[in-house]
Amino acid sequence: MIALLSALLLTASVPPRCVFEDEPRRWTEQALQAWDQLDHDRIRMQAPTTPTLILFDEACVYRFTPATAGPFRVNRRTYSVRAEAHAGMVDLPGGGQVPARKLSFAAPTEDGGMFFVMSLPAVWRADKAEARDPARLAMVVFMHEFAHTQQGAGLGRRIDDLIRRGLPESADDDSLQKTWSSVPGYVEAYEHERDLLYASAQAATYEVRRAKLDEAAAAMDRRRETYLADKPLWREADDVFLTFEGTGNWAAWAWLTDPKGGAMAPQDATAFVRGGRRWWSQDEGLGAMLALDGLMPEWPGLAFSDQGVTFRDLIVLSRQAKGQD
Repeated sequence: MIALLSALLLTASVPPRCVFEDEPRRWTEQALQAWDQLDHDRIRMQAPTTPTLILFDEACVYRFTPATAGPFRVNRRTYSVRAEAHAGMVDLPGGGQVPARKLSFAAPTEDGGMFFVMSLPAVWRADKAEARDPARLAMVVFMHEFAHTQQGAGLGRRIDDLIRRGLPESADDDSLQKTWSSVPGYVEAYEHERDLLYASAQAATYEVRRAKLDEAAAAMDRRRETYLADKPLWREADDVFLTFEGTGNWAAWAWLTDPKGGAMAPQDATAFVRGGRRWWSQDEGLGAMLALDGLMPEWPGLAFSDQGVTFRDLIVLSRQAKGQD
């Protein structure tokens, strides 16, 4: 009995064998290839970023460090890979930890690069409360957050500049929503412009798409003039964060509608990405980018450029592209 108990305790203390193979390797390769395909087809970045990757499942964490030569290569990106067991927490570059649960985010590194943290599909499948297909959802989240790793020199720099000029360091894409959601009239104004953007995206003709987008832009200007008249940094931040989150959701939508990706009809993909429509900048941002898609298909190259062209300026450029300005 004592010998059996000792054997059980010894077995319980043995960490899992973590090797970067099977599903983790296949899925990571598929995800990076999906991003590169979108970049090749629509964005065409001049200098794509190779971020540090930290991926994990219920037992193991896989750390990918950019390298000139290494065992894991996907197109132009090469990584050295270290696999190790975790005990429920995952260490981050520069310090700090996150719980090994369903999550995904991108952030800058201390040396000016970017890192990307995400739970692998096995973790997403374990969430039985999620109604959406976990395989599609995991890739949608990857595409959204990986998009942010490519925006450090553009929209990321613009966010940093806003903070240097006085925007609170704690400001993020949800700050306006948290501050203004209880103000009478603000929610209605936001919902009105959001619905006009989706109406533009779904319109069958160029003329209707153009008219609805211009109507949405005018409504957006009125909201900002009414509620943010004495907050110029927040007016600018509203535009930057809308573009930042919108481009991420657009990248997810683009994969979902790709016959070689999620293979969903555009309307179904839109509903999938919007989900519960909880977060304003993500929901309205998707509508904004889909509206632009129907008017100026080359917009992604500008939004993902080092200039980080925002939605407000993209509207103007879309008029010029058609000779309207």
